[in-house]
Amino acid sequence: MQNADGIRKVASIIKAEKKDKLVVVVSALGKTTNRLEEILQLALSKQKKECSEAVNKLEAKHVQIVNQLFDDAANCCEKLQYSFNDLRRELENIDTNRFISYDRIVGYGEKFATLILQQYFLDHLLSCQYIDAREMIITDDNFTSAKINWELTTSHIKSSVNPEINSGKFVLTEGFVGSDTSGNPTTLGREGSDFTAAILASALDAGEVTFWKNVPGLMHADPNRFSECVKLDHISYHEAIELAFYGASVIHPKTIQPLQQKGIPLFVRSFVNTAIAASIISKDTSMDDKMHKIIIKDEQVLLSINSHDLSFIAEDHLTHIFKAFSRNKIHINLMQHSAVSFSVCFDYNANKLEALLTDLKSDFIVKYNDGLQLITIRHYTEKMINELLKNKKVFLEQKSRSTVQLLIK
Repeated sequence: MQNADGIRKVASIIKAEKKDKLVVVVSALGKTTNRLEEILQLALSKQKKECSEAVNKLEAKHVQIVNQLFDDAANCCEKLQYSFNDLRRELENIDTNRFISYDRIVGYGEKFATLILQQYFLDHLLSCQYIDAREMIITDDNFTSAKINWELTTSHIKSSVNPEINSGKFVLTEGFVGSDTSGNPTTLGREGSDFTAAILASALDAGEVTFWKNVPGLMHADPNRFSECVKLDHISYHEAIELAFYGASVIHPKTIQPLQQKGIPLFVRSFVNTAIAASIISKDTSMDDKMHKIIIKDEQVLLSINSHDLSFIAEDHLTHIFKAFSRNKIHINLMQHSAVSFSVCFDYNANKLEALLTDLKSDFIVKYNDGLQLITIRHYTEKMINELLKNKKVFLEQKSRSTVQLLIK
């Protein structure tokens, strides 16, 4: 949902599907999550003027969309203003723990989106009941990547959602967000709205889940990088988990498991052209190896860790290293171990990298390269590898029977 037309499109899709019992999970509008991450960084670095200007600009963008949607926008604009003022108060009292503050601030994007959508649906006589996801999705306090308390979450979802959908309404809620058992806001990881949908589907024993994306369906590669991309009509849960783990942006890594456990099929459909047939993810594995899949992650860091005295990087060293990664909430994309060196590849984040280096440099010799690219190919051929490596320098390579990963520049 980039703009007012996107919201109108959501309403038209719901009208077409309203004969079914529906739960609608939405993400923040456009690049709102990115803007809120930038606003958070300004607040943490005490750049008050710049922070205030950025919030005002983000509010103006949402107000513009509201004005395009409603003949009389006063009511929705007033509600939106209240929500933005709540955000301003949060920023004025920002928690110095950047992980706690992230979850308190960045989840506002979903609040803004559901507020506008609920009002639009009601104005167009779509029988909708909004339920705050924070009241249903109960997690631990691992801020920015919270783990689900499945027992409490399932109970809360059933008691909240079932009465509404059984009365003929559809439920509207946010993706990405939850709360811990003390009521503190948490988030499920970037692109976590997909995971929210899978959680709800599992708790409600849904018949199916549909993701509406700005691509024709699941593609064998990123259409923004490759001119000739092939749509994948059918892949298995296992293949989807592999692709998500390696960084396929269409699916959140945690999404598939709850659906697989309940045997709930997942349909990936085009938001732009609803006439295109869905890509289907199910237990059927027959098509998994029929087409190679390419995943590319930019802005990668290769960190090389060596002992000061050339002693082996053994279990005690690895424990120290992994604890540092865990403490700084850095996901490892690729790693390689030799006798006296341990090499790790992960997504670049300036703050996290600085904190990690501080944790490690007193006990290890640490060097890094940044600005790298990680290419993962499922069901590769040597010809394909050679084509992708033309005029590239390879920093790290790992290969199995079905998957090759290449860290290049």
